[in-house]
Amino acid sequence: MSLKLFSEFVSIQSVATDKKRRGEILKAVSFLKRELELIGFKVVIIKNNIGSPPLVVATYQIYDDRLIANKQKTIGVYAHYDVQPEDPVLKWETPPFNLTVKNKKIYGRGTADDKGHVIQTIIAAKKLIAGNKLKNNLVFIFEGEEEIGSPNFQELINKAKKEAGEADVFYMLDFGMESSDRPEIFFGLRGLIAFELTLFTGKKDLHSGVYGNRVYNPINLLANLLAKVKDQKTGHILIPDFYEKIRKPTKIEMENLILKMQSDEELKNEAEVFSTTSIDKKHPSLSSKIYPSFDINGIYGGYMGEGVKTVIPYQTTAKFSFRLIENQTPDEIEKMAKKFIVNNLPKGVKFTLKILGKLEPFYNDVSNQYVKKTAEILKNYFGADPFFSRTGGSIGAAAILAKTFNKPLILTGFTLADCNIHSPNENYDEGMFYKGIKVLEKIFAQ
Repeated sequence: MSLKLFSEFVSIQSVATDKKRRGEILKAVSFLKRELELIGFKVVIIKNNIGSPPLVVATYQIYDDRLIANKQKTIGVYAHYDVQPEDPVLKWETPPFNLTVKNKKIYGRGTADDKGHVIQTIIAAKKLIAGNKLKNNLVFIFEGEEEIGSPNFQELINKAKKEAGEADVFYMLDFGMESSDRPEIFFGLRGLIAFELTLFTGKKDLHSGVYGNRVYNPINLLANLLAKVKDQKTGHILIPDFYEKIRKPTKIEMENLILKMQSDEELKNEAEVFSTTSIDKKHPSLSSKIYPSFDINGIYGGYMGEGVKTVIPYQTTAKFSFRLIENQTPDEIEKMAKKFIVNNLPKGVKFTLKILGKLEPFYNDVSNQYVKKTAEILKNYFGADPFFSRTGGSIGAAAILAKTFNKPLILTGFTLADCNIHSPNENYDEGMFYKGIKVLEKIFAQ
C-alpha cells in the first residue's frame, strides 16, 4: 500500500519551475487533499492572487477527554510537494516519473526530495489513527515552491496561520542522514542574497587601439571590483562591517561539527576538485557551515567568439551571491553591497544592481526540550546518538516558519547521501523509507 501511494505521487510531474506543468501542481494538491481527508484530516488549500502553487494545510484534532486533560501537544510537519525538473533525461536509468524499485532503492524524481517524506508523514499518521494510538494533534504544511526558493511562502503562511492553529513544535522533513545507522538533526542553515550587477561605461563598443588607456573598460573595472570583495589568502570578505553581527557557534555545537568533518581527500573526491581552501585556516568542512561566504556565479561581456576581436565593451555583467550566518539579514547585506560598489567604482561609471533572491538564515538551539526528545527517539530507534549538524545551504521556508509560529523547528529526515537529489537517478533507500515511517510514528505518538 505504501509503495502504491508513493508511486502515484511520483507520477505527478509537479515541477514548480515549469509553468506548462502547472496542471500537475494542482494535481499534486488534489492528491494530498484526497489522501489526508480519507484518514480524517481537515484540509484547507491556501492560495494567493497570482496563481502561485498553493499551500496545503491539514489538521487533525484529537477529541478525547483523557488526552485533553493531559494537555496533549500539537506536532507540526513541513515538507514540499514540488520537485526539480528531470533534466538531463538521458542520464536516467529508469523513467523519472515512474517509481521503480531496483537494488533495494526506490527511483524516481522527487523520491528523496521531498515526496518520500510527504508520503512517510501521511502513512505514519494513518497507522496511528487507525490503531487509535495517536496521542497528539497534528498539523501538516506542504509547500509547492520550495525548489524555487519559496518566493510566496511568507504570504501564504500568514494566510494559513489561523487554519494551522498553534503548534508546539514543527519538524521540517527535507534532510537526510549520515548513514543508515547514524541519524542527524540539523540546527542551522545559512541565508542567501543573490545579485546581478551590470556596469556601463558608454553607449557602444570601442576599438582598443584607438581608445585603450583613454576610456574605462567595464570588464577590467568589474574584475577589480569583485577581487576587492574577498581576500583569497584568508578567505575573509572585505566589505566593512560584514562580520559585525554574526553569531559564533557554541562550544557544544563546535564539538558536534568536528565529529563529522571530512578529510581533505574525502572532500576532493566528493566534489571532484583538485584542491581545497578554507577560512582562518579552519578545516574546509567547517568553512561552509560556520562562516558567511561570497561567490561569483557567472560573468559575461565583451567578445567571446572565435579568434580575436580587440574591443573595449561598453557593458558587462556579473552574478554573485553571499551566504549568510545567523544575525545577518539579506536587507543589511544589500545596503553594504551597494555602498561598497559605489565606493569602489570611478565617477561616471553607471551600474544597475538587481536582487535575484533573498533567504534568511536559520538557527535552532540544540538544548531545546523538543530537540532533546527527538534525539532520544532517534537514538532509541537507530541505536546511535544523532549527529547535531548544520549545512551551508539555504531553505527559505525554515526561517519563515520558525518566525511566523515562534516555535522550535527541528530539521531532520531519512534519505542517505547517495540519493542523488536534483540529479538523474534520484532515489530513496527502500529500507530507510520504511524506517522513516516507524520513526515518525514514534514522534507523533511521543
